[in-house]
Amino acid sequence: MSRNELTSTLLKETFRSLFQKSWTVWAGLRYLKSKKNSRFLSFITSISMIGVALGVTALIVVLSVMDGFEVEMKKRLMNQDLHLLITPDSASPGYDGGRVSEGALADSEMGKKLLGAPEVLQLSPILQTEAILRGGKKVSGVVVKGIEQTKLQALEKIMSETASSPLRNPDLARGEAGLARIYIGQSLADEMDIIPGELVTLISPTETDGPFSSVPRLKRFMVAGIYRSGIPEQELHTVFSEMISVRSFLRRAGVVSQWEVVLKDFEHAPQFKNQLRKLGGRFEVRDWMDLNAHLFASLRLERLAMFISLVFIVIVASFNIVTTLTLMVLEKKRDISILKAMGARDADIGAVFLAEGILIGGVGTLSGLMLGFLICVALKKWEFIELPDIYFDRTLPVSFLPEYYGVIGLAALAIVITASIYPALKAAQTDPLRGIRFGA
Repeated sequence: MSRNELTSTLLKETFRSLFQKSWTVWAGLRYLKSKKNSRFLSFITSISMIGVALGVTALIVVLSVMDGFEVEMKKRLMNQDLHLLITPDSASPGYDGGRVSEGALADSEMGKKLLGAPEVLQLSPILQTEAILRGGKKVSGVVVKGIEQTKLQALEKIMSETASSPLRNPDLARGEAGLARIYIGQSLADEMDIIPGELVTLISPTETDGPFSSVPRLKRFMVAGIYRSGIPEQELHTVFSEMISVRSFLRRAGVVSQWEVVLKDFEHAPQFKNQLRKLGGRFEVRDWMDLNAHLFASLRLERLAMFISLVFIVIVASFNIVTTLTLMVLEKKRDISILKAMGARDADIGAVFLAEGILIGGVGTLSGLMLGFLICVALKKWEFIELPDIYFDRTLPVSFLPEYYGVIGLAALAIVITASIYPALKAAQTDPLRGIRFGA
């Protein structure tokens, strides 16, 4: 047999001895607890355990926080009442610059399906356009969304509860001298120094007035509220107003650009989207995951990158285990030789030191899992880490997923076992005569 085949056979027998002969685990535990070990060996054994524990703790905490961000993101998107978005394509009847007649969807097979489906809670037409918002001496590009009065009232009620500025002023809500109302995001309000009650101007870069169509179209609005959705991108770029006001701004009566669909179950949006797509028609259907694909893709990529980076902490800690076991093999050569002289097989000796490595890594892994869990509980209960305003949450969100603990624990043990193989094989291959004669 070749050297590689002999090593492979010895490794298999070592694992077999570990599982079949309990005395190998007992002997490995006795070696770890032995008071005869040098102080240096005991010190690096402790360092090995601590290194594995810290690596596992970091993995648990970071992945729990990353998953917490995703869960919070989904909650906030769910609160936007936008589970499906239906947009007409350029081949739709009456299509003009992204807009069609309000009844275009109702006349299609897709519209009939939506109106008759029990899982659909709400179907709302939207008129959306791009514009420039001017407030005082500052300007900003925005997306203006015209929504129906009933949805605007619901939006006002939900978002005003979490806004940091006073929104529900009855005098402001009624408007001044018939001025149209507009709702802007908290991030945009902070950037432009706008407060409720101020007058702002919307300027259309595409719609023009005048005899030669050379003057951009303008319309004055009163800021009736400042909403905080928890999604900075939306707060900075999206403003809301009544459908009739946006139609007046565009001077287009009876037109819409999109339809928003609210379902009974937020998670069933992908399946319902596929059902609608099978009906065909001249409409594009996207669900909340499609609309925010870049956010979830970036979160998944960040989670993977963090996992790979932090796994290296455990790998580095496993190098300490290699060092610990190698030094222990050198220190215990005489004991190994005596065990072999008493009848212990090479595989049995390898199993003893493999058990030591697993015990060191097992204690470190278990300690790391417990410490990670306690830190996550503390973060969730006391919320002592505050985030800057650029994030959609004010404190670190934490989510507990049992599968994370299982996967991380198994991954850490796999790394530790792999690191323990080399010193275990070296112990198994120790020459008993040389060990008894020289003790080295």
